[in-house]
Amino acid sequence: MEINILELGAKGDGKTDNTKIIQEAIDHCHDYGGGKVVIPQGEYLCKPLRLRSNVTLYLEEGSILKASSNINDYNNIGYYHNEWGEVTSFLYALSEKNIAIEGKGIIDLSGESFMDFLSTHNNFIELSLLNKEQFEETECKTKERPKQPIFFYNCKNIFIRDVIIKDSPCWTISINSSEDIRVDGIQVINNLRVPNSDGLHFCSSKRIYVFNSTFICGDDCVALTGITNWDRPCEDVIISNCIMETRSAGVRIGHLDSKVRNVILSNLIIRNSNRGIGIFANGKSGYVNSVIVNNIIMETKIFAGTWWGKGEPIAILAPEFGNTIENVSISNVIANSENGILIYGKDKNIKNVVLKDIDINITLGKNREIFGKYLDLSPNTNIPFPDYMRKIPWIIGKDIFSLKLENVTYGISKDLENKINVEGILEDISKLSIFNIISKTSL
Repeated sequence: MEINILELGAKGDGKTDNTKIIQEAIDHCHDYGGGKVVIPQGEYLCKPLRLRSNVTLYLEEGSILKASSNINDYNNIGYYHNEWGEVTSFLYALSEKNIAIEGKGIIDLSGESFMDFLSTHNNFIELSLLNKEQFEETECKTKERPKQPIFFYNCKNIFIRDVIIKDSPCWTISINSSEDIRVDGIQVINNLRVPNSDGLHFCSSKRIYVFNSTFICGDDCVALTGITNWDRPCEDVIISNCIMETRSAGVRIGHLDSKVRNVILSNLIIRNSNRGIGIFANGKSGYVNSVIVNNIIMETKIFAGTWWGKGEPIAILAPEFGNTIENVSISNVIANSENGILIYGKDKNIKNVVLKDIDINITLGKNREIFGKYLDLSPNTNIPFPDYMRKIPWIIGKDIFSLKLENVTYGISKDLENKINVEGILEDISKLSIFNIISKTSL
């Protein structure tokens, strides 16, 4: 079955409320065994929609599905989120299967309607020191906003392909306790000042494939956590051939008590971002196990504000006892960054880490003097950066069991050779293996 919403009286004028017509089309396809709901060229204003089993929402090229900018149009969908409380969404599915969102059209989530760009999300002591350019890097203040704009829970066989999703007010696509998920060729384009505007956030889900996609996000481009079910692992994940820009991490693996395992990241370009790859276990019983990262080009910077991260290309953090990060292999990385690699454990709870074929070049940015004074272990307490203005180590490693460094080239840009020193700081490392570490500044 295929239903073109124009045939039911929808109007793509950007003003008419098309919610009832589109929802009826989705429900009709579902009730009769499945089908495709076609959104043709035009702009279709809409309130929240419930997606149903065996139904494809297909956005033709030139179409815009425009979310309401009125917060009063967003009601609780019946799911309580461990971080966000009662969930409000624009598109959502609960306990459904065989759902697809496809096409060359645009889903516009109207996120800027819920923001105050003249104020910052958090107050911080450095705020009074910022110039206009730095202020415009900070997190903007949020008003009441939809909390999970595109939300799936307990679903099977989710397919999202080719669509452009823009201007999210919070986590853009949130997929929870679900399985068999494929995302291919999408674009997520958010305002970089909007906090929490993750691109894809997978919680406690499995068999996840993300390919050929572009992300511009105020928070992690892709996150793998267990926030909605701390006991259920997020596992069996492949992310490949993507371009990312973010004020947080290109890819975040783990958070607090999340359990994440069996992850492959390959062929990623991460540009103009706060962090490249972040691996975290920082609650009381979280873990990350078995991660392979290969073929990454990245550019990381320190941005003004209270964003998590300080320009590290790679951050592996487990600063509390009870958590573990094990079996991580990272290879073939080219990084231009404003900080070095940070690996920070507690009582040897980071185990079996391999860094191989790494080329890292340190630069010095305009925000370092104000915001580069600490090692960022967020959400744990930050600690002072060692000699933060004169010494930028290419790696800081602490409390690790089995660390292998092989074929690493590091250095600084020519104009900084007389201003900063680059060296590695390694403390409390058991089973340290070092082979072919080369300083470019000494060549």
